[in-house]
Amino acid sequence: MADIFLSYTHVDRPRARPIVDLLEEQGWTVWWDRGIEPGMPWRPELDIELANCRAVVVLWSQTSTASEWVCHEARAGLKKGALVPILLDDDEFPTEFAAVQATDLSRWNGETDRTEVEALLRRLARLVPPSRIDTVRPGFDPDFLDETRPISLPGVNGAVAVLRYLHFTVVMNPARRLAHYVAYNCDGSQFVDEPRGADKWSPDPLLPPSLQMNLPLLRQSPYDRGHLMARATGCWGEPRAASISARQAFYWPNVVPQHHRLNRDWWHALEQWERAMAQSRGRLTGFSGPVFSDDDEAFRGDVEFEHGLIARDTFRVPRAYWKVVVVAAPRGRLAVAAYLMDQVAMVAQNVGRGIEIGDYRVTLADLERIAQLRFAASLHEAAAL
Repeated sequence: MADIFLSYTHVDRPRARPIVDLLEEQGWTVWWDRGIEPGMPWRPELDIELANCRAVVVLWSQTSTASEWVCHEARAGLKKGALVPILLDDDEFPTEFAAVQATDLSRWNGETDRTEVEALLRRLARLVPPSRIDTVRPGFDPDFLDETRPISLPGVNGAVAVLRYLHFTVVMNPARRLAHYVAYNCDGSQFVDEPRGADKWSPDPLLPPSLQMNLPLLRQSPYDRGHLMARATGCWGEPRAASISARQAFYWPNVVPQHHRLNRDWWHALEQWERAMAQSRGRLTGFSGPVFSDDDEAFRGDVEFEHGLIARDTFRVPRAYWKVVVVAAPRGRLAVAAYLMDQVAMVAQNVGRGIEIGDYRVTLADLERIAQLRFAASLHEAAAL
């Protein structure tokens, strides 16, 4: 049985498709009457799906408000306490459902960062956890390079929350509202040139907003929203998978505050080198994250909760960022390279745009000491990349 029953009129099928895509990309299964076998009676199957779903999403439009069946399905959702109405046309809904707050998507063009969309996904997540979460969010694969030499996630100091996505995993530091690091897999032989059109930063709808940074934190500041795993690095595989990964790369857990010169010049150069390495070597595993310190700059860190509760000093800007790249090497070995960029020092030194990547290479042992990490023994035994 599907997680979500979608009620609409067939005239609105083209408008329903983007909403189905949006929900399926989050891991929900959606029943919208495409699965009925030819020649089978459709009403009994529809009633079974309606009775067993966990949420009923109704698309109200000029045509659906006049549909007896859509209203019947909406009443079933209301009776279950699981009705989630969406407006496709302005103020188009039967008055008997006026008490249920509707999400207005009448002017929606597919943006994922729209407030109404974020609220819709959070509401659905409270009603029903996505049943196909492991399909669209399988996370980092430690066996990606070689099943006989798995690469485990690095150890960290402090609390963590493990967030899985398609092709990557975010090991989150809840106290800092930033990732300890992102671990990712990349197959450069399967890169997809996915258009950048609708990609915009947005919160992960399945996480509490208080655990994520957000757009206002960095507005009118010298800091850009920098990817830990570059969008292009995760944009590989079947077109549908590449599209999902590209969208997930723009969720807030994958972003860090990087000085605009680091993000646009120096870190970008490192990402370009990494992409070229993936294209030449095929498969690649990477880790990327900030260096946390007690004296990191405090930056717009107040978060307001209910009844006047304010949590202060919840956001600080890391001084430096690191990246580790691992590939398969000849004779059954791994090869690894580690890099560290101190954005405070580089800005102070007025480093130029055309940097030499090798100048920022460090040993894995030094990176462990500086960033308080613990990498797998297999990486310490690896050859230099």
